Amino acid sequence: MNERRVVIVDAIYDYPGRESDSAEELMRRKNATWQSRVHELERTYNQEPGEAASFDGVFYPSVEEHFMLEHISGPDSRFLLSSERITLSLLQTLADRNVLGPKNNLLVSVGTAQTDSLSKFALMRVEGEAFRDAVKLIDPLGYLKLLQLGRPPAVELISEASTSGISSMYSAYTKIRKGEFDIALTGGSSAVTFPVPYELSQFGIGAERYTEPFEDGASGRYFSEGGAAFLLKERELALSDGDTILAEIKDITAGTMGNPVVNRTAIKKLVSRSLENAGVDPEADVFLELYGRGNEIDDTAEFSCLKTLQKSYRNLKGGFLKEGVHYIVGYYGLTGACRLLDSQRMQTLLQGREVVRPNAFIGRISAEQWSISPGDYRLYSAVSYSMHGNCYNLLLQLDAESVNSRGGAGQ
Repeated sequence: MNERRVVIVDAIYDYPGRESDSAEELMRRKNATWQSRVHELERTYNQEPGEAASFDGVFYPSVEEHFMLEHISGPDSRFLLSSERITLSLLQTLADRNVLGPKNNLLVSVGTAQTDSLSKFALMRVEGEAFRDAVKLIDPLGYLKLLQLGRPPAVELISEASTSGISSMYSAYTKIRKGEFDIALTGGSSAVTFPVPYELSQFGIGAERYTEPFEDGASGRYFSEGGAAFLLKERELALSDGDTILAEIKDITAGTMGNPVVNRTAIKKLVSRSLENAGVDPEADVFLELYGRGNEIDDTAEFSCLKTLQKSYRNLKGGFLKEGVHYIVGYYGLTGACRLLDSQRMQTLLQGREVVRPNAFIGRISAEQWSISPGDYRLYSAVSYSMHGNCYNLLLQLDAESVNSRGGAGQ
C-alpha cells in the first residue's frame, strides 16, 4: 500500500497578549493577575490554595474567562486544570468549524509538556459531593471525554517537554500516512493552575528577557502559557470534504542532538534528511525557520547550521516568525508555523523578523542568508528542540497547486 498524503486543513493557536497586551505589560501586572487567579481557585476548591507568589512568566489574567467552554456543564468543567481547559477549547474549536465525518477513523493526539501535572494532586483534597466531579479528572486522559466530536475517538497523550507538540503531530501524521486513521486533532497547551514560586525550567538567564533571539544581548525567554492545535486529514478525504487545504505535510523527521545544547552537526543532518525524504530539489527555494532559544550559544549554533545547509541548498534561507512570543513549552516551536498557516487562510502578508544587531559570534547577516518574506516561499521548514536533546524538522508545502497535484516537493 502506498503511503497516503497528509494535509493540514485548519489550525488555531493562542497565548496571553496575542491580540492586545504586550508581554512587558502582562509581566508588570503579574502579581495582580495571580491574586485574581488565586481568588478563582478559592471559589473552585472551597479552600485557600496558599500564597499567590509566582515565578516570572507571561500568564493569562483569567484562564476561565478566556476559555469559556460553553459546551461543557459547570460541574464537569469546574476542576479542569488550566492546561486541560486551554487544550479542550482549542481542539473543540477546530472540531466545531470543520467536517469530521461520522464514518472516518478519528485520532486525538495531545502533546503535553506536563507543566501542570502536579496540580492534579489538588483533586484529592476535594471533599463532599464535589469529589464525584473531581474524581472523573484524576485520569490524565479523562478530560478528553468532554470533547464533543460526534463519536468517541482514539486518544493518546505524548510528553516530550519542549517537543511535545511536534511529537504529537508526528504521531498523527505517521498514522494517517499508514492508513490507520483518516483524521487527527493534534495539539495541546502549556499552563499553570496553581502559582509556583520557582521557574519550571531555565528558560533564560537574564533579568529581562525581551531581547529577540539572534540579537546581541539576548538572554532567553520567559515561560508563557498558551497552546496550539491542528486538524490533519488524508488528502483525498480533505478534497472530497471541500476543505481549504492550508498546507501539505511533506515530512516530519525526528532525531537527537545528544545533549541539551543545539548540536549544529546533528541539526544539519536532521534537516538534510528531512529535505531528502521529501524529494526536495537542491535548487528549490526553502524558508527555514530557526527555533530561536534566545541565548548566544544556541543562537550561534543554529546560524552556523544554516550556513552549512546553504552549501547544499543554495536557495534555502533562514528566518524567524516568532517575534514577541515567549516560551510556550511544547508549542513555542510551532508558533511560527501557526502564524504562517493563519496568513494562508486569511490571505494576508506575514512578515518575518529582521535581525537588527546580531550577536558578535553570528556577525553580519546578508540578504543571501536571511529572509523576512516567508510568503515568497512554497516550502517551509521548521526545527524544534527540547532540553532532553529531542529534535524534529517539520516540512510543509504551502502552494495549493502543488498540494492538489501528484508532484514531489520543490518540483
